Amino acid sequence: MRLGIFGGTFNPIHLGHLKVADFFYNKLNLDIVFFIPAGNPPHKSVFCDYQHRFKMVEMALKNFENFKILDIEKPNNGKSYTINTLKKIRKSYPNDELLFLIGEDNVLEIQSWFNYEKLFDSAQFVVLSRKTASKESFKNLPYFDKLKFLDMPKIDISSNMIRRNISQNIAVNKFLDENVKNYIKKNKLYSKGE
Repeated sequence: MRLGIFGGTFNPIHLGHLKVADFFYNKLNLDIVFFIPAGNPPHKSVFCDYQHRFKMVEMALKNFENFKILDIEKPNNGKSYTINTLKKIRKSYPNDELLFLIGEDNVLEIQSWFNYEKLFDSAQFVVLSRKTASKESFKNLPYFDKLKFLDMPKIDISSNMIRRNISQNIAVNKFLDENVKNYIKKNKLYSKGE
């Protein structure tokens, strides 16, 4: 099988994430896209508990039979490293092709990831590219030839914008799955003072 791996904080998951996963799934003829909510990523500060983020992803994927959620980064006191996540997936799917999706804004950051040189042995890295000219700026990276670029039209939705709008009581209905929107409201996530 061809398995897509889509990790992120999903803080919160929004319709843009689902469009990206659908594009990834169709363009690369994948069998499944695994969504992996980040546990305790070393490069980001997380604004919402893992349990809430996991639940929101679970809700958002309810009607997508080829999108699955994995809890392999569930926090256990330590940091979540991509190399360990990929090793765990590889152990469960030893004979399948793994394609790991990243945004082009993360390409330069890869060299600061733990054991980054070994990442490319575990999966094909697919870069979601939004500006065709930007590929040129990556040509000098030692791992440039290990990256597969996939051009996709820009999606103007971000979790950061959604959190900001919620904290300012600005409607976000059109950016979120209905169940996710209700969950955020019910649990008072991202509102002022949270």
